[in-house]
Amino acid sequence: MKITLQRTSPNYRQKLSTHRIMRDLTIGLLVIVAYSLYNLYYNYTSNEPLITAALIYGVSIVVGLVTEAVWGLVHKTNVLEQIKNGFPWVTSIIFALTLPIGTPLYVVAIGSFISIFLGKLVFGGFGQNIFNPALVGRVIVHLSFGDKLLPYIEAMKGASGAIDITTSATPAAMLAGTNWMGGDGFSYTLTDLLLGNHGGTLGETCIWLILLVGIVLVVRRVFDARIPVAYLGTILVLSEVFALVCGLDPVTYPLTQLCLGGVVFGAVFMATDPVTSPTSPLGKIVYGICLGFLTMIIRLKANYPEGVLFSILIMNMLTPLIDSFILGRTNTRMAKQWLTVGLSLAIAGGCVAGIGNGIQSDIAAAEAKAAEEAKKKEEAEKKKAEEEANAFNFKVLEEIDGGYIMETTGYSSDKPMKIEVKISGDTVKSVKVLEAPGETEYYGAELVKGTDKASTEAKAFYDKFLTGEFKTSDIDGVDTATGATMTTKGIVNAIKGAIVMSQIEREVKGDTYVYTISEAGYSADKPMKMKITVDKAKETVTKIEFLDASGETEYYGAELVKGTDKASDKAKAFYDKYLAQPFQYADIDGVDTSTGATMTTKGIVTAIRKAIAATK
Repeated sequence: MKITLQRTSPNYRQKLSTHRIMRDLTIGLLVIVAYSLYNLYYNYTSNEPLITAALIYGVSIVVGLVTEAVWGLVHKTNVLEQIKNGFPWVTSIIFALTLPIGTPLYVVAIGSFISIFLGKLVFGGFGQNIFNPALVGRVIVHLSFGDKLLPYIEAMKGASGAIDITTSATPAAMLAGTNWMGGDGFSYTLTDLLLGNHGGTLGETCIWLILLVGIVLVVRRVFDARIPVAYLGTILVLSEVFALVCGLDPVTYPLTQLCLGGVVFGAVFMATDPVTSPTSPLGKIVYGICLGFLTMIIRLKANYPEGVLFSILIMNMLTPLIDSFILGRTNTRMAKQWLTVGLSLAIAGGCVAGIGNGIQSDIAAAEAKAAEEAKKKEEAEKKKAEEEANAFNFKVLEEIDGGYIMETTGYSSDKPMKIEVKISGDTVKSVKVLEAPGETEYYGAELVKGTDKASTEAKAFYDKFLTGEFKTSDIDGVDTATGATMTTKGIVNAIKGAIVMSQIEREVKGDTYVYTISEAGYSADKPMKMKITVDKAKETVTKIEFLDASGETEYYGAELVKGTDKASDKAKAFYDKYLAQPFQYADIDGVDTSTGATMTTKGIVTAIRKAIAATK
């Protein structure tokens, strides 16, 4: 099957004209190369970035020349003529300018070879290729070595670290990370983008210089201005549409989009390739509009933040189709031509507006979800704080031989339960409910007696905790959902309170109670040991003294317990309120333990609550 393309490529037919055009293009590219080297030399104290960039250019050009020469030898043509008429250095320079500074040299060599061999020579040589050769190499190395294309230089063996060419992500990646909305998530200014003060490819060095070189090349008739003007103009128009839909700055946002990535470089040096772009003036305009549209679509909706490379390659494929639709003279039927341009921009603008609305909806949904999750988290933390506070909801009525008579609230807050708990070491010897006047019939009243009227869960709780011995650790995490939940929680609180009392040392002098309490902070193996003084009559914690806090970490918990200047602001605030002065019982309720030394703070709060509960 023979395939014939109904298109004659705009090959350079006059030898002198071809060489003049390629000479001017080479000079223009070398101006960009020279400025990129100057920019690296001027902005960095080390010469390594400058040397690395020079090597990238050198390797790309040498590999391109060698590939072209070998092709000539294989086909038995004059090697010098092959190189002279094939212009491999132009493709190699363009390819090198699309690479970031951290690209390894072997990747540069592979990409340059692919650009010349697969991008141009296999199609028949200069003027016969259907894709922009430099872009073929660039896309293949992007797909094959994407993780190697770094905007910084990796540290050499023995070096202390990488030479950073950018303080953060590339501008395109950073803006993409904000859903293309900018704001606080985008730190680059227009000046940074225009002057190339950011990470990216070598060809993004200076937007204004690329535009200046482009104007000179247009004046020299190296390429037609319609494609870059249509391309860049479409980017501006569609960015303006997106800005208006999303409520962004209508001036700076379109200019930012224009300066991102390789749009300007691609518009001037790659999209204008006469071999792979349409031949007619109207076709060039439509081609440029489609390039701008595809670039914006890829940016806004695809996973790849920079759409220039792929948009140009896609339109290279569609060039014959555009030429087939636009035949004959194009200086007539101007109304239809303007209608075509207007319709193309309208369709593109409508699509971008729709994408903008979609992104706005996605952001609103994400914000609503985040707010809901934050609310749930807040409610969970509140519930947890209440549970922690309720864990010490007990009162010591009397200390007896081997245990305590505890008072705790069950179903009725007006009629508390009275519970006897006896403890020996790490074993609870017995638990007896002495009084339970407020517990309801068939529920709590049956649980405390262990009658057959109690639920299965209540009977199981009774059998385990109210009829015999059990380890003190068994009470942790016990399921209180017994059908008489409030009663069960009250009994558990009484048991925990008795355990707390058995584990702390207490001195009583009138209304002053001094407790020595050990509580785990950051290190479970080295708990904090605190002496907490409480005034029962005034319901005040008067003093907290740390006997041992060796398990708390330097710059975090260790600084909090001392109240040093090295502690965080929240840690210092906690110290000033709870450790440096007396405070009321109620002040400890709802305390924020997120101080940067959370485990330490939680341990201190738990110890304080134990002391308060033991004093009631």
